[in-house]
Amino acid sequence: MSAQRPLFCEAPAAGPDGGLGAPVQCAWRQRLMMQRWVFDQGRATGCISAAARWWHWRRQTDAASGVAPVWDAAWQRQTLLVDDANPRAPQRMSLIAMEADGSWSATTWRWSPPERAVTRRWEQQRWDQLKQALQQLPTPADADSSAPALALGYRGLQERAAERTGAALLWALGGQCLRLSALPQADAQALPLPYAREDSRLEQRAAIQVQLARTDPAATWPAVFHLMLPSLPHQRSATYAAVARSHLRLIGHLWLPARSAPPWHLQLDTALAAKPESAAALRVMAVLERAMAALAGIWVADHER
Repeated sequence: MSAQRPLFCEAPAAGPDGGLGAPVQCAWRQRLMMQRWVFDQGRATGCISAAARWWHWRRQTDAASGVAPVWDAAWQRQTLLVDDANPRAPQRMSLIAMEADGSWSATTWRWSPPERAVTRRWEQQRWDQLKQALQQLPTPADADSSAPALALGYRGLQERAAERTGAALLWALGGQCLRLSALPQADAQALPLPYAREDSRLEQRAAIQVQLARTDPAATWPAVFHLMLPSLPHQRSATYAAVARSHLRLIGHLWLPARSAPPWHLQLDTALAAKPESAAALRVMAVLERAMAALAGIWVADHER
């Protein structure tokens, strides 16, 4: 592409989790730079994959907009093109892809257009060739909008790295790996869930808890079905929650009624091996409840009238 022998011009830049890529290669008097990262997806530990962490880090570093907010575990290749409206501003492109052996590699290119018009035109043609080659690569489409619960989850991430796996969203919070998914709306529609807080009755909520307990007799309920605390002053709309412990999972249920639409029933779960009522179990419970409250707060802000 550069028609020159590249030189190693910069020390490796820090990537996600403090990892280092290969030394930066340069051409065109350091106006064109390329760096490559290689990571083994199979060795990834923690909540989300190495590819998901790199994608999140690259999006933030390049301040990219108009691209998928989180990495999708079904992807085997994806590109990230960042075009500045200012033609003299640096341009950036990235490609992350799975190799034949199952490992992953990512490459980033950066071009700073020169002042001299003749040189800039020649370099622009070369840069556009690379961009066209990346755009022609078969890449998966962005996740569709058929899972609005995930869109709510994206907004609750607050710049945290996350990964989509099918119809679920994974991210880490407070040392826990949380998994958000939506349950069938028919499940929520079967429950009497008043939209207004003033219409919710204690005896009604107790009856719903009895129904929930029957669905999994072996589960315990650290938090029975309840009306959540308001997230806005003078809030009139209701949100409901319950938390069950089943085997080695702590499962949060979140019901979000709407005034003129079916309610949503979201599930937020995480691993829990600690004994009930132990300090570790209470800490995990607090993390789960904080995440549920954040999602409910976003919903209320959208639907409160």
